[in-house]
Amino acid sequence: MVLGYCGATDAELASVARRVGRGELDALSGVGGSCVLIAVGPDDAFVIGDLAGQRVVFYTHTLDGDLLLGSHASHLAESTGKVVAPDWLAAYLTVPRASDLWWTGSPWRGVHALRPGWALRASRTGKVEASPLVNLDEPLSDLHTAGAGLALALRHAVADRVSGAERPTADLSGGLDSSTLAVLAARATPSGLSAITLEAAGVEDSALATSIAETVPGLRHLRWSIPDSVLPYSDLDAVLVPDEPTTFAANAARTTWWLRRIAGLKSDVHLSGEGGDAVLMALPSYLGDLASRSVRQLWSHALGWAKLRNLPSHALVRAGLALRGTSYSDALRTLAVQLVTSESTPRGWATLVTWLGSSRTVDWLTPEARALVASKLHEYAGVAVGPVVPGRFGIGDSTSWLSLIGFGRGQRLYADTAARLGVNHHAPYLDNEVIRSCWSAAAWIRTTPERAKPLLAEAVADLVPASLVQRTTKGDYSGLAYRGLKRNADFLHDLFTNSELAACGLVDEEAVRWTIDTGVAGLSIPLGAFDELVSTELWLRAQRSRPASQPRPKEGHLARTR
Repeated sequence: MVLGYCGATDAELASVARRVGRGELDALSGVGGSCVLIAVGPDDAFVIGDLAGQRVVFYTHTLDGDLLLGSHASHLAESTGKVVAPDWLAAYLTVPRASDLWWTGSPWRGVHALRPGWALRASRTGKVEASPLVNLDEPLSDLHTAGAGLALALRHAVADRVSGAERPTADLSGGLDSSTLAVLAARATPSGLSAITLEAAGVEDSALATSIAETVPGLRHLRWSIPDSVLPYSDLDAVLVPDEPTTFAANAARTTWWLRRIAGLKSDVHLSGEGGDAVLMALPSYLGDLASRSVRQLWSHALGWAKLRNLPSHALVRAGLALRGTSYSDALRTLAVQLVTSESTPRGWATLVTWLGSSRTVDWLTPEARALVASKLHEYAGVAVGPVVPGRFGIGDSTSWLSLIGFGRGQRLYADTAARLGVNHHAPYLDNEVIRSCWSAAAWIRTTPERAKPLLAEAVADLVPASLVQRTTKGDYSGLAYRGLKRNADFLHDLFTNSELAACGLVDEEAVRWTIDTGVAGLSIPLGAFDELVSTELWLRAQRSRPASQPRPKEGHLARTR
């Protein structure tokens, strides 16, 4: 059984089934696309999700002993009493980059999640076990070979989706990620493609997208101005509640407006560039790998990033050398101590040269919440030999993998929301084949200070306009966030007065309200962390008010086995 998008033919799936029947379980890991696979044999059932974590497999046991599988944690929680897990919420908010710490849990007590790249085996005797299945090859240093593989994967991912579509649509932000997909889709669609650009004052994306669209036959360019009525933090009392907390809920008004307009085009498949950053770039922690590999390379990369970020290069070099000698378990323990002692964690781009770090949400946590997360970090440090990743990765590839699956888990919620609004939303960069191609190049190969996303540029240099490959800037929409914050400050104040997060003992409301006032005054605040906090509060409030008998959304899938 296949749930989700899969480009394999029936004959190929039949071959996989026969191999699994012969005991070759790794055949499941070779199926591409973005889907959940369920293989049921005479004595066992096997389940595996996708590599990006976009297709999560949740599971729990009912009081009767049944194993219940589902694509939505909230559905399974109805069988476990729907008890919220504050410790999971605290870890999710505080250490999003340590996704291997919180991945196997959920916001609900007793509802578990299967790690990406792992397989769940359920026997008829009642035994259930999860074990790693996917093992990626060690990354190479050959940009050309990896680029060729990525080009093939992207062409297949796009063409397979749009070839049978009558009204395909796509994002066209003017950036390399989404624009590449739009160009590939336009060339693979005989009937043409509608590509959409959002326009905002002071953002250069629209002009760049227009110049690209003019060079691509079959591409119909639509430009939609973002109205003030859908500024961030607008209409938060009318949010479509996702299965788990997620950052985009804070921008629900714009998300809903955008998706409804796409649905109004009668789109039957919509391609998004979401996930491009997550797979095409490594985190700065890759400098720790260069400290072990080549000090000359370390200095070269450090000098490049220092120039771009106006930083002292020696600070980056020192950070890379320090990271080289730090184990993952030691990093977990160090962060735990910082949380308990309320020690201020270092900020700035150079501090990203680390195994993990805390989110800025820690600024709003109560001492009790900090202690809760610190306890989980200490406990995990006692058993973690290293980060849970599907291969022999270096520091950069490991931390980037944990970031990817954290992103993928949130992206599934966006796709769910799109489905509820009538949009068949796809993010091809999160396909298994694309991910394998990206991780075939070492972190310091696909991320350099001299060239933006060199792996994608190598892959599509002959397929897209030169102006697209050469772009080094990215649209900044933060101005909209501050305008929305100011316009909706009263509602946000009310949201964090007698809040559910405070009732769980997780958040200091006064600290949050002070942050709101700081942003309204025109000063910088950590918008990403603040959005995560707002979204989690909205999610909790919805759970308190939602009746247990509320019908499930149509996109949910459940499977039961005894």
